[in-house]
Amino acid sequence: MITSSLSNHILTLTIDRPTAKNALNLDMYQNLAQQLERAKNDDIYVVIITGNSDIFCSGNDIEDFIQLAQADDTQAQKNREIIERFMFAMIDCPVPIIAAVSGPAIGIGMTLLQHCDFIFATPNTVFTLPFVKLGLCPEFGSSLLLPQLIGERKAKAMLMLGEELAAEEALSLGFINQITVQPEQRAAHYAITLTALPKEALQHTKKLLSGNSRQQLIDCIYKENDLIFKLIKRSEATSALSRFKGKKSHT
Repeated sequence: MITSSLSNHILTLTIDRPTAKNALNLDMYQNLAQQLERAKNDDIYVVIITGNSDIFCSGNDIEDFIQLAQADDTQAQKNREIIERFMFAMIDCPVPIIAAVSGPAIGIGMTLLQHCDFIFATPNTVFTLPFVKLGLCPEFGSSLLLPQLIGERKAKAMLMLGEELAAEEALSLGFINQITVQPEQRAAHYAITLTALPKEALQHTKKLLSGNSRQQLIDCIYKENDLIFKLIKRSEATSALSRFKGKKSHT
């Protein structure tokens, strides 16, 4: 469900679960974490993340959410550790991460993009964060990072109201680098350019750009996840998730 290929020092990771609209489940988080941790290997200079369908990622798997709501404390902690391993693998990836986004990026499908260094998206790409509608709260540091990336007003509209962010607005706000009908090709071009640069200088530059705020980001993620793992057991969340599952089964 996560396919990977390594060629010319470029590791390409593809979210490949089209029957579930590329929703991420626990196995996929674990696989992504393992693959991203490979970037500490000297043979990898750049990571590309993309999706194998007309939707980049529809967010967290709804069945996993429902199971998490029913899990005991031990199982919930195990699930949390898997998800956080993926999050920290992205944050601590020493090499540049490039995202090639085709179609909707929903929930964690959008918040993971906050931790990418370059983003190329198709004209029909739409970014959505339906956390509150599901009875949940922001995740992956979005309560901290999103206002910095797109401005406080738009971030509040997205995180509180679930307002969409279209590709043109995402470009104007600086969330993405470019709109293109061929994001994979643009990502590949950038990756080739990056691999030709001095690797050590590039990695130090990436670290300097984010290093001073790393602990603040880690603290934010822990705080968000504390809340999510409480909220998901509340009746508001369980009811919203059940309704969402019902709608999904009729589409």
